[in-house]
Amino acid sequence: MIIDAHTRTWPSLQDLGNELSKTVGDLFKRLPVDASMAALERATEPLAGSLIHGFRADRVGANIPNDAVIDAVRQGNGRYVGIAGIDPTSDDAWDEFRRCTDLGLFGICVSPALQGFLPTDAPAMRLFAQCAADGLPVFVSRPAPYTRNAAIANDRPTAWTETMRQLPRLKVVFSGMGWPWTDECIAMLTAFENARTDTSGIVSQPWALYNAMLGAVQHGVANRVLFASGWPYTNPKAAAEALYGLGSFALATPLPRIQSMVLRKIVEGDAYLALGIPDPASLIRRPADARFGFLGRTPGAAR
Repeated sequence: MIIDAHTRTWPSLQDLGNELSKTVGDLFKRLPVDASMAALERATEPLAGSLIHGFRADRVGANIPNDAVIDAVRQGNGRYVGIAGIDPTSDDAWDEFRRCTDLGLFGICVSPALQGFLPTDAPAMRLFAQCAADGLPVFVSRPAPYTRNAAIANDRPTAWTETMRQLPRLKVVFSGMGWPWTDECIAMLTAFENARTDTSGIVSQPWALYNAMLGAVQHGVANRVLFASGWPYTNPKAAAEALYGLGSFALATPLPRIQSMVLRKIVEGDAYLALGIPDPASLIRRPADARFGFLGRTPGAAR
């Protein structure tokens, strides 16, 4: 079973906003990015499933619509799980969070750098407290490289220390193994049992991926690394091959070797099980059903 923990689909590159779309366009001039639903279905066809992330960052004008994610999940007929893109700084963050989770999205995606908040800010803490109460994961992510208006220092994994102390049940996934702070990410995994990371983004950087994975192995937290391609920037097949290839990366060198079995467990691990996600088919809901609330939800104090 291979599940990609981090994919995206969007109707138009312009959904990333002027800053991000220009950055992405410059990076992929020779091969334009195709993030259509049809392209996602082709890329993930060999997989057991994938998590599809929305994204919203008012600071940089980005908005990958959550409705596009909801539609993609419904079209997947039980193969996909949706993650809502929520900007904690937006006026409608709470209402959008409730709407999306009532319609079956299981978790939220945030970006302290591109949204310009700190994890301890009150509006963000309200969202995270509800996620902790409902067992929903929070992905710390970004859909493109940093831009000049990004609050880059906000993205440090250790900025989540107090939030995770106050909310011990909160499941946080640091995307891209916390790049560029991979050591901090690994430190958070050693300190908090509900902290996890994924390989999106960094999986296309062999040397960075090797060092990050070696650190996870040496600190005993490789079992909390989730396989993720970061599609549409990296194909899931290429991402899996990159991880499997780490087993022979250090051959004929004095560098430490990463055991193939460790890498296989990451690529073939069940991300749904690791994140407490139920049968994806049970999450697909229609607007008429939203008034009944999230399937199996336990009411939380923050509601």
